[in-house]
Amino acid sequence: MTAIDSENIINVSTDASDHIFTIEKKTSLENSTVDYETAIKLCGYGRFHYGFTILCGIIFLFGGCQSSVNAYIIPAAECDLKLNSNQKGMLHIAFLLGGLSSSLLWGILANAYGRKTIIVSTLLLDSIFTFISTMSQSFQALIIFRAIAGVTIGAPGSLIYTYLGELTAPKQRVKSICFVGFCWTLASFVLPGLAWIIIPLRFSYYFNGYLFNSWRLYLGIIGIPLFICGFILMAYPESPKYLLSRGKKKEALMILQQIYAINTKQDKLNFPVLELKITSNEANNSTNITDENTIDDSSSCTIIQRLLKNAWKQIKTITSPPFRKYAILCWIVYFTNMYGWYGFGIWLPELFNRFENYYELHPNGTTASVCKLITVNNNQIINALSDCDHWTINSNVFMQTLAINAASATGIIICGCVSNRLKRNTIPVLASLIAGIAGYVIYTVNSSTQIIIVACIFCVMMASANIVITSVVIDIFPTHVNALAICLTSAAGRIGAIVSNLAFGLLVDNNCETLIFMIATIVIFGSLLCHLIPNDKPSKIFQQSID
Repeated sequence: MTAIDSENIINVSTDASDHIFTIEKKTSLENSTVDYETAIKLCGYGRFHYGFTILCGIIFLFGGCQSSVNAYIIPAAECDLKLNSNQKGMLHIAFLLGGLSSSLLWGILANAYGRKTIIVSTLLLDSIFTFISTMSQSFQALIIFRAIAGVTIGAPGSLIYTYLGELTAPKQRVKSICFVGFCWTLASFVLPGLAWIIIPLRFSYYFNGYLFNSWRLYLGIIGIPLFICGFILMAYPESPKYLLSRGKKKEALMILQQIYAINTKQDKLNFPVLELKITSNEANNSTNITDENTIDDSSSCTIIQRLLKNAWKQIKTITSPPFRKYAILCWIVYFTNMYGWYGFGIWLPELFNRFENYYELHPNGTTASVCKLITVNNNQIINALSDCDHWTINSNVFMQTLAINAASATGIIICGCVSNRLKRNTIPVLASLIAGIAGYVIYTVNSSTQIIIVACIFCVMMASANIVITSVVIDIFPTHVNALAICLTSAAGRIGAIVSNLAFGLLVDNNCETLIFMIATIVIFGSLLCHLIPNDKPSKIFQQSID
């Protein structure tokens, strides 16, 4: 009788006051809990996500610039620093080794301190060291700074996907990630565009024994947007999914309420969720840790012990059934993808430059295959064309690179539009297969036009496969190991890129045929492995881990 009377009182009060209605509405949810995926859906998709996705895209855009800037500064700096083919390859490798060496570190720290904290810190550090690197006066100095850049940009390069994915509902997640991947491709427009404007400038300033010229200015400009983005990102919240995995339900709920308010223009108190449920996806033994990853102990030994203990727990999760087979699969597939991408993609400006220089030396219409072209002694070409002190990239190279990147951007847009309509492994399988075939075809081309067409196909397919593979990793692994899983997968890709660059530096001048066929074969092998990518929903995989 009392319960009935109480209910009647509430109903009467609702008619009298909207505010009391809200309380009554919330009371009906008071004893229920909602999982994170449901809660993030209820936040809607609006102004918050538009702004956050664009910011992530800009970060990824200039992170891509940092990752690929070697392709343009190396041909421009080869006379300044007296670089040979092996040294050019070592500069590429130094950057990749920096990223590889820090992959595990950033994954551990992101799971200990949060996604936002690590990304902001590394963005600011990367920009500072980039500015300093413009003063490099030798090959040795430049290679050290490029290795440091690899370390610092490795965090946002890997963790942006995790950060964005955790703040986006499943329905928009793949599209958002594809947009960010598209922004990485935009770096391929920004880099040659800026290079076209800046690198041909013929100026040299000497002060206190330091030379500052166009390619150094070009490198320094790349660091400015990253510095700005680091400060802007400070205004955004930590991933609520990460906070939930740490047992911080209230903090996670408050962030979701803010997102809801921004997206819907309603009061945050109207958010129809009162409590978040920690599922197997978010769980990280939160009942057994008193937020051990929020480290406030003054002892450095204690901090290191906790980080190593946490890292070991995460690695055990990733390398234990049912995740082990998916981890190994993702690592191998990403290795093959980055082996192919860096095998051809990062060296394309160099190849285009050699093509243009060859035709400038042979204006009578003589054609040359790729292998014939790259066996020509590059130093002889340089000496025949001009005084080495003023050597720069042929302007046609920028147009050719822009054409390839335009094709890649188009491919990623199409990939984003159709990704939700196809099985998860369809795009990686087809894209890698077509890219591998294009790799074989590169051996037969004998003009810059032909290599542009084939390179367009190759780069479009590799970029499309790369984006989908990354989204698969985000879906498969649970939140408390997600950042580390992404970083380990990126590490596997960087190993592939390092091996590819070693092979390119060693074989490009002496054994071109082996190089081309090796790259194409490895890419096709990756295509075959993509058949094994699971098409099950993540919830099924998580359920297997519980069972």
